[in-house]
Amino acid sequence: MTEKEGVQESVVRKNKLTTQGNHSQFEELGKSLIAKKVKLEEITLNGKKFTFSEKQAEYISNFTDRFCLYSGGYGCGKSLALYIKLILTCMCFPKNRVVLGRRTLMDIERAILPDLFDLMPSSWYTHRVKDALINFKNGSQIILFGLDALQQGSMSDIKKAQQKLKSINIGGFFIDQLEEVEYEVFNTLDTRMRRMVPLRQGNMTTNPANFWAYKYFKLKEWDGVEIKNAAYYQGSMLDNKENLPEDYLEAQMQKGERFIKRYVYGQWTPDILTDKAVFAPEHVLLFESMIRSPLRTEEGCEIFEDANAGLNYRMGVDPSEGSVDPSSISVISSEGRKVAKFNGKIPIPALIEKVKFLYYKYHKPLVIPESNAAGAALIEGIKDLRLYKRKQFEYREKRETEKLGFNTNHQSKQALIAHFQDLLRKRFVKIYDEKTVDELKTFIWNNEVRQQGAGAQRGFHDDDVMSTMLAFWEYSPQIIQAREIKRAIPPIKRRYQYF
Repeated sequence: MTEKEGVQESVVRKNKLTTQGNHSQFEELGKSLIAKKVKLEEITLNGKKFTFSEKQAEYISNFTDRFCLYSGGYGCGKSLALYIKLILTCMCFPKNRVVLGRRTLMDIERAILPDLFDLMPSSWYTHRVKDALINFKNGSQIILFGLDALQQGSMSDIKKAQQKLKSINIGGFFIDQLEEVEYEVFNTLDTRMRRMVPLRQGNMTTNPANFWAYKYFKLKEWDGVEIKNAAYYQGSMLDNKENLPEDYLEAQMQKGERFIKRYVYGQWTPDILTDKAVFAPEHVLLFESMIRSPLRTEEGCEIFEDANAGLNYRMGVDPSEGSVDPSSISVISSEGRKVAKFNGKIPIPALIEKVKFLYYKYHKPLVIPESNAAGAALIEGIKDLRLYKRKQFEYREKRETEKLGFNTNHQSKQALIAHFQDLLRKRFVKIYDEKTVDELKTFIWNNEVRQQGAGAQRGFHDDDVMSTMLAFWEYSPQIIQAREIKRAIPPIKRRYQYF
């Protein structure tokens, strides 16, 4: 490799790229990639030669679709492909500006930047650590961004992060481990891709997981709309075996069948569940067969069945302040069907109105709200409704008292789950909405204190699961059945009356 005045040239021969001279060659390469005239199979960067697998070559060479997602098992080379494409995007299009994101800036600094800088001569760029910027000599810029700022924290912190993004126009974004990122963040970045450059594209990688990208990229469908211009690539650890230690590959192949399918072969299917899944696969599969669209949506609430005067109803509410997690409401009937729901990031006063709307629509059901954190404000706003009262023993006064709402702690959460699982085994529960079924797949046992032993996998939500379990809390099919049998028996008419 030769260098001229500290600037390197790019030469493409037979789909092989070798850097050795001036930036104009990169610009020509960019034009060829957009025109689909070249498919990169090999590249030499910073004196190191990389030969791509078929999937890596397809992913790196796609300069036409608006989005590209590379999913695959461990060690399949998807991160390397992302970094190389990031470099090409900056070098091929001068004065470009792109976002490089992961959950936190620390994740970027520790896991991405060492490998990224190893691919580029230091003469190509300057790294402004304090400003979280990488500036290229051709005027392109990489903005390092911790995406958790857009999905966690207080409402004011999230708005500040959103405002920071709104102030810039980008030509693309690159996200490593998309499974840690919510759809709203992906959509926000998409709205900022309006920089006047030859290519505007979002590139991402993910490990196989049950989250929103499965529908968006693999099924090509979102909210009933067909998704176009979103390319999906699936890689396997075996695609990259030449670059992996032999003992490492052997060790991975000795693990369980589920692990091998998911993390070795990179299979991404809707039935992927972790070994820590709380709910059995057969129950989830049964609910998947029940999924259907709601009859209609009223005031933001999905209605699956109208109120029936002959049935009793219950309502579970999982409240949130509306900045981090959505609030969720589930209404169930005495026949075990989830007949209505609401899910959304709204403030507590708005959630109170949703609860009241469903309360009067379904004949004043018993409301079981979670009382922790935001639940206190919710309970204050609905205390005139029929609320669940839990019994609590006051040791100082040595007497039993009643408190409004369901207080979630490690012990009570285990009881809540156990009761719901018992109803599942009796085939009493019937769930029709897809989002709740998806959350059941990623509701796992864990040791995180804040989740009291069980909760959503990182990057997922469990709001609908919690509100559904609350609605079914202390609901017994036997009691219901006995009540209905008694109601069905006609009163006995006696021939003689004694007074």
